[in-house]
Amino acid sequence: MDPARPSVVNEVSHNSGGTVVQAGTVHGGVHVHQTWLPGTPRQLPPSPAHFTGREPESAVIMAVLAQDADRSGPGLAVVTGTGGVGKTALALHVLHAVNRRFPDGQLYADMSAHGPYGPATPGELLGRLLLGLGVPSGEVPADHPSRAALYRSLTADREMVVFLDDAATSTQVIELLPASRRSAVIVTSRKRLSGLVAAGGRLVALDALAPEAAVELLGRAVGRHRVREEPQPAHDVAALCGGMPIAVHIVAARLAARPRWRLATIAAQLTDEHRRLRALVAEDGELSVAATFDLSYRGLTADAARLYRRLGLFPGVEFDPESAAALLGDADTDVDDLLDTLLGANLVMDSGPERFRFHDLLRLHARRQAERDDSESERWDAVRALVESLLDRAVAADQLVTPLRPHLGERYRITAEPPFTGRSEALDWLEHALPNLVACARTAFGHGWYELVWQLYEAMWGVFLYRGHTDEWRAVGTIAVDAAVRCGDGIAEVRMTLQHAAVHSRLRDPDSATSLFEQALTRAQQERDWEGEATAREGLGAAAHARGDMVTAIDQYGQSLTLNRRHGRQRGVALLLCYLGHALADTGEFDGAVTNFRSSAWVADEIGDRHCWAQAVVGAGTCLAATGAMAEAITEVRAGLSALPADEAASLRLPVLEKLADLEDEVGATHEAHLHRQEALRIAISLGDRRAESLRLRLEPESRQAG
Repeated sequence: MDPARPSVVNEVSHNSGGTVVQAGTVHGGVHVHQTWLPGTPRQLPPSPAHFTGREPESAVIMAVLAQDADRSGPGLAVVTGTGGVGKTALALHVLHAVNRRFPDGQLYADMSAHGPYGPATPGELLGRLLLGLGVPSGEVPADHPSRAALYRSLTADREMVVFLDDAATSTQVIELLPASRRSAVIVTSRKRLSGLVAAGGRLVALDALAPEAAVELLGRAVGRHRVREEPQPAHDVAALCGGMPIAVHIVAARLAARPRWRLATIAAQLTDEHRRLRALVAEDGELSVAATFDLSYRGLTADAARLYRRLGLFPGVEFDPESAAALLGDADTDVDDLLDTLLGANLVMDSGPERFRFHDLLRLHARRQAERDDSESERWDAVRALVESLLDRAVAADQLVTPLRPHLGERYRITAEPPFTGRSEALDWLEHALPNLVACARTAFGHGWYELVWQLYEAMWGVFLYRGHTDEWRAVGTIAVDAAVRCGDGIAEVRMTLQHAAVHSRLRDPDSATSLFEQALTRAQQERDWEGEATAREGLGAAAHARGDMVTAIDQYGQSLTLNRRHGRQRGVALLLCYLGHALADTGEFDGAVTNFRSSAWVADEIGDRHCWAQAVVGAGTCLAATGAMAEAITEVRAGLSALPADEAASLRLPVLEKLADLEDEVGATHEAHLHRQEALRIAISLGDRRAESLRLRLEPESRQAG
């Protein structure tokens, strides 16, 4: 395994400049304090096009959002109504109109009351909101109470608005309310959520548009001249849509795609369905919307209709053209053209460059059509093709992200041109695709495709290692271990158990980690899997190290090192020498630690493992400095820095630059230290690294003194 990230402890304080978060990292006995300032989030989706009516409801919400010295908590508006009635559009329209009222920004969270896996938990939502507030993914607390506490601290005394879309329950909302009476929250839900009244909420019930407002919406969407030319058919269309904005927009999209059609043509089609629409109207309105979707669906070409049905089977939320093509299973069909057709008909939404998603009701409708028109085997084949397509892309990305790691699975042996330009792009793709990869793992497990489950977890290792996401790391690990057991693949079982154990090490839970590492060790010995045994002993050493049991840590590290040396696995040798260096440094044996760090650096350099090499160099320099050999320490770190090219190893240069600057300060080389911090700041800004703010704060007094 790659070196574990250092442990992190967050402290939150407030000053005249805003909320400040101090992150103290601990690694190898060295404490480095970093400070970052939460940014100003601007997360609202765009303001809805063609928004019409809703003046009374808008006035009520604006009054709730206004400052009120008498209230003890944030303003809270709860917009309720049937699906497709325009709750989200109303909320966004109001929020964009009053955005200057909230100088500290806007947060947005999709509560997923009707998502494919049910409502998001408060803990998951808190994690997303903390990321929106600027908390680096690796520093989001792992447990729910800590997330809630940090969220309250970061929102205290701020003037910001939070938009919680598609809430399932009052409980889901309560913990996401900011801790400031100068802030405000808008919640949308198909349920009334009357429990939020006790929290100061004002319920705003949303009904269908009035007839004239529906006609106005139709005119704005298709062109007012068409309404003027056919006033009665326009009123008929608006009435037959039931005043549902989503239905009006779908009809408008059909007319826009067929400019020669008259409103009377659409009115006649809707009249044919009038009896069915009236029969399907329910209290929540979903069935009448489904009837409108049926009309749009029947207007699609055969290929577009087939893609629409297959997309309804997509287990995640956002999909891209490659996923659409995998579900369609026809290499000769122009998927981009079909997606444009669905987008133009408002059957899918554009959620970003090359990314699409369904409205919740449309997703359910598309799935129903698939269940009606496609056989079970066709549906299963389509979903399996999708899972394998995403797995193949994840494998290609992981090979770029962790090229020196021994990979498990036949797919890693397939040589093909990777669809990524480099490591950074591959890692970004893995992080963005993570929700879909997790959804595919769960879907594969449900279908009994157990070999795909553990292979997906294997391909996710790089994003977990470098970007955190411990919730997903832990959740998928549970089913990945189970899947490997069900496959009867002992080697895969060992690997999955090790990766599942690693997240507990990251979460600073050495007891749970130890239990899983011991389980992996026993299984590896049964399978005669020396690599698994070596990694298990490495993990047991790390867990003992975290508990402060240096005797056990050094013993387990040593046994793992012996196995790696015996089998010629040089990367393992480099890593274990580095770990032993940290353990010896923590016992005060700096000479022995330096010897191990230098040996680690030499081996890492031989095999091209820059990450391990940089860590070893910094470790050696730190130990030398601790023994008072400052000149030698600086020489060591400077030599290491010179071997890290700025154009291809920026992320590795950053910590080395910081350590070198600190050492140079200690010997009075302040000018050199200042120059190295300036370079470190430029790199941190370019990478979006959390250390940028602490470097900026450190450089400000240095610049004044230099001036």
